[in-house]
Amino acid sequence: MQANEKIERTRFSTEHVNSQNRFAAWRESVSVIYDVEPYDNKTEERYFAHMDSMLLDDIIIMHCRLGAQIFNRSAERVARDGVDHYQLHVFRTGSAEMELGGRHVCAGTGTWVIQDHADTTRSEMTDYEVLNIFIPRRRLAPLLHTPDSMHGTVLAADVGAGRLLADYVVSLNAIAHDITRAQAPAAAEALTQLAALALNGVVYDTVDPPALANRALLLRAQVYIKDHLHLPNLSPDSIAGALGLSRARLYRIFAPCGGIADYIREIRLRRCYTDLISARHDHIHISQIAYRWGFKDASHFSKLFRSRFGVQPNELRGEVRAGMGGASVLQGLAGVDATYSSWIANLG
Repeated sequence: MQANEKIERTRFSTEHVNSQNRFAAWRESVSVIYDVEPYDNKTEERYFAHMDSMLLDDIIIMHCRLGAQIFNRSAERVARDGVDHYQLHVFRTGSAEMELGGRHVCAGTGTWVIQDHADTTRSEMTDYEVLNIFIPRRRLAPLLHTPDSMHGTVLAADVGAGRLLADYVVSLNAIAHDITRAQAPAAAEALTQLAALALNGVVYDTVDPPALANRALLLRAQVYIKDHLHLPNLSPDSIAGALGLSRARLYRIFAPCGGIADYIREIRLRRCYTDLISARHDHIHISQIAYRWGFKDASHFSKLFRSRFGVQPNELRGEVRAGMGGASVLQGLAGVDATYSSWIANLG
């Protein structure tokens, strides 16, 4: 890496796309993380999307001007794509009605909204302009008091830490063309610290120290589990031993997640779902995928999979194969750069 080499930047725009293909091109590009629907019967004919993105170390920053639409991220989508980031966006114009997990959120100009991609989303957006930040969970979660409670958090962007964060992102966006790869890690670390400062300020007064300690232990345990899912003998005993905890305390800290056994099973099923729809794993037998993620019995795995996702593993794979021949709108459009999609898919 040369000292003056600049960070990666990209622009997605429908400006020169035929009006009949604009919404379809946008929908295909953003399908890496969301399913989108027209806002009304005029959406597709008047749709526009302009988005300038930068890759700041392992953080994505986007300046977006987008037409009205509806975003969906269902439980099946969460399991399918394996995307596990935080998304922070500050509205500069426009408004949104959002169902984020169990929270109803109304957002507009001058507010931050935080989304956790491990949870469900439905957002009805008017024409709007936002600054978006995508931060990998592994980077931000260790700094948060309640890392699994951020989904649907709303912050003012004109006061306190929310303003500090907004001003810093605006500044980064303004000088993106001058930021070098050598400078990016420090700039990204400052951004992460400011995001944590703003988010912790929302919940700090409502969380007692023992609860904070339990959240920290829960995060450590979750990271350990995700790193060792492939082990068939992964168990409460082995996890407790690795983390230096008693079984009783381990069970207590996982109680809000439905229990440690349910948590392990859910993460394993999500990993299997992701592999089953991936072209890279199309040649791998379904039973091998199940064994790869720690399931000991292929038949039992199939029953659990159907119970969780409403479809048998082989049926899901068949549906994916049947859809692989579908036409790509983006491939037929010269000059439309959807690089940001691969950044999101491979982040963190």
